[in-house]
Amino acid sequence: MNVILLGPPGAGKGTQARKIVDSYDYEYISTGDMLRKEVQSESELGQIAKSYMNNGDLVPDKYIIEMIVTSLGDLDSKNLIDGFPRNISQAESLDKKLIENKQEISLVLHMYVEDKELISRLSNRAVCVSCQTPYKLKFPDEINEITCINSYCDNSSIKIREDDNPESVARRISVYKEDTFPVVNYYKDLDVNLVDINAHRPEDEIFQEISKFLEV
Repeated sequence: MNVILLGPPGAGKGTQARKIVDSYDYEYISTGDMLRKEVQSESELGQIAKSYMNNGDLVPDKYIIEMIVTSLGDLDSKNLIDGFPRNISQAESLDKKLIENKQEISLVLHMYVEDKELISRLSNRAVCVSCQTPYKLKFPDEINEITCINSYCDNSSIKIREDDNPESVARRISVYKEDTFPVVNYYKDLDVNLVDINAHRPEDEIFQEISKFLEV
């Protein structure tokens, strides 16, 4: 079963992804994580990706998609693809590659939140410097009092991301609407099982709704 998790920055995709992986034993597939692993392993794909990254260029979609499809494993595996595809071109290329491998997208979870709430969330968010786990700040000075709760991070500190200021957040939301949101309608037009998830709720309530579709 291949599940795609889509939504704007600040919708809580990372939080829900961790819950899905922990509760349902899904394999978590993130393009950023995949690139780092391939580069570290010095695989053929990793060396190709590294050559682009060292030049400050984006790794071409065809290599990203090849990594994703390779990560999907056999037909019986359960995979959660977080934040990909980011545009129609990537969605079309991913579908083509999946068809070649006799696989398909089983479910798309589309998390949505109003812009005002997204800006508020991201402007008051910090992340672990090691694992990128997000933390909501009640007040600015709290960033000096919090360390990561994940045991494997060994109490790593947290920081505010440079692109989480209000101006950058607004730009990221605009890019999402222009490039990524059309992917939602793309999958709807293909009659893929797509579920709209209201993410302006407590995270446990959101997960309860998501669970209904994973347990079918």
